[in-house]
Amino acid sequence: MRIRPFFWLILGIACVCVTILAFLYQPYVPVSLQVQMEQKQFMASGPSTLKLQLTDPDGLPIDEALVIPSARMTNMDMTALHNRVVPRGHGVYEVNLDLYMAGPWSITIQTQARGFKPQQQTLQVNVI
Repeated sequence: MRIRPFFWLILGIACVCVTILAFLYQPYVPVSLQVQMEQKQFMASGPSTLKLQLTDPDGLPIDEALVIPSARMTNMDMTALHNRVVPRGHGVYEVNLDLYMAGPWSITIQTQARGFKPQQQTLQVNVI
């Protein structure tokens, strides 16, 4: 029995398409976000610092991630005016927030890295 060249062509195109899709498709992997507070108490008189450690499921550090911090007071409509993220290398990021008023604050950290699911973590702190 002889197979027509048309069917060989279709089989070849299907193989090439599957190979290309296998190289282009990268599933998103969850990222592990660990937050350490360098300050035991947050003061309204100066900047507050948080230290973030981003790792993959195998424990390897994630560099070149996008870290988006935001802070707001929980009992009134106020947000932190200034925040800054400084990458320190080996998956460590330092977040500086200006929490300028005493009271309860909610700090939300959003992270995005290529090949990983975006993640968000919220901390509740009390500024004195």
